[in-house]
Amino acid sequence: MQFSYNLFLVLHFIGISGLLGGLLAQIPNKPKQLQKLVLHSAWLALLAGLVMVGLNQRMNSNDPTVEVLDHIKISVKFTVVALVLLIGYLSRKKSILSNKAWALMTLLTISNMAIAVFWS
Repeated sequence: MQFSYNLFLVLHFIGISGLLGGLLAQIPNKPKQLQKLVLHSAWLALLAGLVMVGLNQRMNSNDPTVEVLDHIKISVKFTVVALVLLIGYLSRKKSILSNKAWALMTLLTISNMAIAVFWS
């Protein structure tokens, strides 16, 4: 079970890095475009994170020495990724990604990473 958790953790990191990398790669581009990589990476990060929560609950449900997950933090992180996906799908039909949408998606992604690191 620990191997599965670590596998999904790596997939989660790949998803987050693909999401942020795909957005940051658009910095020099004028006009900006939304690449499929960004949405696929956001889905990967979201789904891998949800699987990790389930696996963590399953592995540690009977161990009183393990700290219980903070479900508020998980809900906030889920909502942030859902907002990135919503903005992405609303912008997908257009050939140009507006600077506001790009900046908001980038800011939300970075804030999601900060929540993961600094929220204890």
